[in-house]
Amino acid sequence: MPYGERWRKERRTFHQHFHQGVVDRYQPTQIREARRCLNRLLADPDDFLHHLRHTFAAAVMNIAYGIDVLTKDDPYITTAEIAIGSLSESSVPGAFLVNQIPILKYVPTWFPGAGFKKKADYWRQVSDDMLNKPFETVLENMASNRGTAVPSVTSKMLQDLPVEGDNTDQFELIKHIGAAAYSGNSDTNLFQTVSAVQMFFLAMAKYPQVQARAQAELDEVVGSSRLPEFSDRPRLPYINAIIMETLRWQPVTPLAFPHCSTEDDEYKGYFIPKGSVLFGNTWYILAILHDPEAYPEPERFMPERFLKDGKINANASDPGVAAFGFGRRICPGRFLSDRAMFSVISSVLAVFNITPPLDERGKPKALEPAMTRGIVRNVVPFHCIVRPRSSAAAALIRAHGE
Repeated sequence: MPYGERWRKERRTFHQHFHQGVVDRYQPTQIREARRCLNRLLADPDDFLHHLRHTFAAAVMNIAYGIDVLTKDDPYITTAEIAIGSLSESSVPGAFLVNQIPILKYVPTWFPGAGFKKKADYWRQVSDDMLNKPFETVLENMASNRGTAVPSVTSKMLQDLPVEGDNTDQFELIKHIGAAAYSGNSDTNLFQTVSAVQMFFLAMAKYPQVQARAQAELDEVVGSSRLPEFSDRPRLPYINAIIMETLRWQPVTPLAFPHCSTEDDEYKGYFIPKGSVLFGNTWYILAILHDPEAYPEPERFMPERFLKDGKINANASDPGVAAFGFGRRICPGRFLSDRAMFSVISSVLAVFNITPPLDERGKPKALEPAMTRGIVRNVVPFHCIVRPRSSAAAALIRAHGE
């Protein structure tokens, strides 16, 4: 969407529901889904990558629409994953020849090399479904419950509309706010949070000393008779440092989503014609986050780099500044994402050990981070062993089952 009044209005409205001062109201949902994630990991640890995707998607769907998603093959999640995947694929520079030869957009669908048109038609339909179907579900629920529905961002905005008058424009605004909460309306989104936490699992398997130190902190602050809560967070500096290091270690956005210049411009002597496609180069940000002067031994996962005297170092360069985008397009959902990461990471470390898979001789396999190609880099699927820390930890997980 081009920068303009509509963009500003959507941004303002989204901010009203997801700024730092209000996201704490969503903590019960995030904690509930984190507990559900623990139970799924206990029941089927080999499918941990799926459980993580489901956990974050379920939390956001409930917050945005009041919808409880299915454990497997949920249509809302499937639709959104296809839509976001299409956005990532289509935004890679050079992925489609039509971006280099614009006249190709006029060739018929059956023409050799015009497969991009079929893809575009399919992706457009999926994107429309992602925008409309959850919204329609909320409307149906409100109609069947005399104007009320499960509390959510969408139902709250609908209930605040005037009873009389034409609300067509407001309906469109509300639909886009709900979809933005789920899919992202800037350079970061839900699936980047998922990729980051999946990479956290790899880091814990690869760096057992980091995992052990984090668990020691949790044992001291939280104990073994309960699970972490958000109220514990100020006393868990090492857990917070792990979240920061997870964002720094393997950034999931090598290129920001492309935008188009709306008028001729000049930047540091470079002329930028109107209509130019522009990328915020986060490989440049990767260079910043892996700058050895700012982050010694940048390829290593070292949360302690953000600590000083047992606390988060206020002077340390915060990787979240780069990981969540920049400028007017900085991710407005970054505060929700931060809290989602804390709820899952702290809960998992409290009750599970994450170790590398074993080879045929029973020795740990070496794990190395690998990401897919795209605007949003996903973690290349990997295996690790996820086991309860003790029988008491397993019992604690079950005690929080539903």
